[in-house]
Amino acid sequence: MNTPCLHRLHSFHGPFTWPWRLPLAAVMLITIALLTACKNESVVAQAPASPVLDVPADARGNYCGMFLTEHVGPKGQVRVRDVAAPLWFTSIREIFSFLAAPDEPKAVTGVYVQDMGRRRADGSFPPEAWIDARSAWYVIGSGAQDFPAADDAMPFATQADAEAYRVRHGGTVVTFATMPQAFVSAGSGALPAGDGASTGGTSS
Repeated sequence: MNTPCLHRLHSFHGPFTWPWRLPLAAVMLITIALLTACKNESVVAQAPASPVLDVPADARGNYCGMFLTEHVGPKGQVRVRDVAAPLWFTSIREIFSFLAAPDEPKAVTGVYVQDMGRRRADGSFPPEAWIDARSAWYVIGSGAQDFPAADDAMPFATQADAEAYRVRHGGTVVTFATMPQAFVSAGSGALPAGDGASTGGTSS
């Protein structure tokens, strides 16, 4: 693969000829400088993309195709490299399905969900409610019926908020890494028997 860094290395005075005309110390300094430049380019290319804070009125779910404004509960967005707009999701479960699907894009630069701890009384979420999905805590399998789709995974910014929700509504607290595949694949919030998740406590 001919990266920009390697191209600069080869084109300095022709491929693999110029180092022998310079003192060893100079060669080493030039090599270090080029490797540092390559490293910096890699960091920039892989820097996480920030979430879009305000959901556009015309934003549609990546899978269902419905407007996000037609759904209550927390939403999600996935940023993909070289794609300007986020991929929007009307449920948290769909995000995990997307990330697990082998035929979906893998150049993901950011995954964000809305923090239920910042949900307003009217069910809406402020722009600052977007949090990194990978560091969030989730309550799954709860018996909450306070709004449709409450059987989805409920994201929280802190473990304390997730535990407080679990105490009120039941379910299990899990992390991004410990989200059960059985829950992601299920068609409802009820956890299939035998998946190892309990109806209370924290899975870690």
